[in-house]
Amino acid sequence: MTEQATSLWGARFSSGPSPELAALSRSNPSFFRLSPEDIAGSRAHARELARADVLTADELARMLQTLDMIAADVAAGREKPKASDEDLHTFHERLLVERLGPLGGKLRAGRSRNDQTANNTRLYLRRTARRLAKLILTVQDALAAQAMSHVETVMPGFTHLQPAQPVSLGHHLMAHAQSLSRDIGRFIDWDRRFDRSPLGAAALAGSAFARDTESSSRDLGYGRPCENSIDAVASRDVVSEFLFVTAMLGVNLSRLSEEICIWASRQFAWVKLHDSYSTGSSIMPQKKNPDIAELTRGMSGTMIGNLVGMLATLKAMPLAYNRDLAEDKRALFETIDLLDLILPAFAGMVATMTFDTERMAADAPRGFTLATEVADWLVRQGVPFSHAHEISGATVRYCEERGMELDGLTEADLPKIDAALTAEVLEVIDPARALAERFGQGGTAPVRVREQIAAFTEICKVQWAWAEQGLSGIALTPLAGAAA
Repeated sequence: MTEQATSLWGARFSSGPSPELAALSRSNPSFFRLSPEDIAGSRAHARELARADVLTADELARMLQTLDMIAADVAAGREKPKASDEDLHTFHERLLVERLGPLGGKLRAGRSRNDQTANNTRLYLRRTARRLAKLILTVQDALAAQAMSHVETVMPGFTHLQPAQPVSLGHHLMAHAQSLSRDIGRFIDWDRRFDRSPLGAAALAGSAFARDTESSSRDLGYGRPCENSIDAVASRDVVSEFLFVTAMLGVNLSRLSEEICIWASRQFAWVKLHDSYSTGSSIMPQKKNPDIAELTRGMSGTMIGNLVGMLATLKAMPLAYNRDLAEDKRALFETIDLLDLILPAFAGMVATMTFDTERMAADAPRGFTLATEVADWLVRQGVPFSHAHEISGATVRYCEERGMELDGLTEADLPKIDAALTAEVLEVIDPARALAERFGQGGTAPVRVREQIAAFTEICKVQWAWAEQGLSGIALTPLAGAAA
């Protein structure tokens, strides 16, 4: 006997879909990871149908119990999609009908795959945003710990990749940590903006049965329903904005990756990567490569591409739902899976880096990074900065012509440069002193860096608290065999 495939449509058609159409229309296997969210939406919709007297109290109880059993069986791998299951919704309805008979078919009343998929995606992303935030926080914690160990470590700061002024290594590392903190802040803002339930929007016009969407939205952990049923199913700015946050995160990680690659090079030799977070060469035995940093830098380009691709998909799409929107999950899942690989490895790499602080300190004054100190000292002597800048520049030229750095100056050299320079200026040609002078809020003075790290730690506590918040109604166990 031939098994009858479950279908959610087709009665008005004289024939089934061609094999080519069926192959094109079938969901990518990765899409089935949304099973927990789809089951959660089904529970909420079943309660709506009971409130609308479509389901009796006994039918509701049987429906909810069966949905719970299906969720457990899918999570454990006891139930898996078949080739005949067009998508996740077909898969779940097949299981319901197999177990409940005609009662299983009642659940489809008053809903559409349009609002189901919009709800599934939104719930999944709200859960994922919190999970990714935890992974980012491990990177932030590693950066903050390294920064605290190197508050007074002096290094040359750069602009245009040229030596600029001495800075604290701790201060430099915290600049990267601050960028990542804003990425988590963007996730929090995103979550607040999209704390709206699409369930009940049905195909586009709303549902004849789902009339208490305030209750169903609370069941799913939302603050309220979406304000407009067309917007609920047709808009994917929830996806585009999420992809922007992840692309920005990728860019921020890539910038730090680039610096780690530079710092770990033999030419700089400022940082040593732990053997467990490095790789070697198949032909050159001496090599120790910063692969985590390089892979992160490369994968950030994929994340940017996924954002751009999603925007291109949306740009000329009319309201309301169009099948093009299914492409959102390809972009999302690839980006999320990349971050699940990158972030734990990145956190381990940062936590285990060791710095050659003596070499960094020796390099700190190289390239005339203390020239600004000379100009500032002249200003304190009453010289207008425009003139002080000229004198300091002349000092650099004097040193360059003689093949030395500023710390090679002697008292005898000063009058040859400018009469305004006295022996006292030699005291300011000191990287540690230069750091201490930058004591304004947000500056690189060690006292300010310690304050910055303390304040940052408090922000991290708030972000951890947000990330730990669960969303009611969602079983967090993913589909067996699929990425979480």
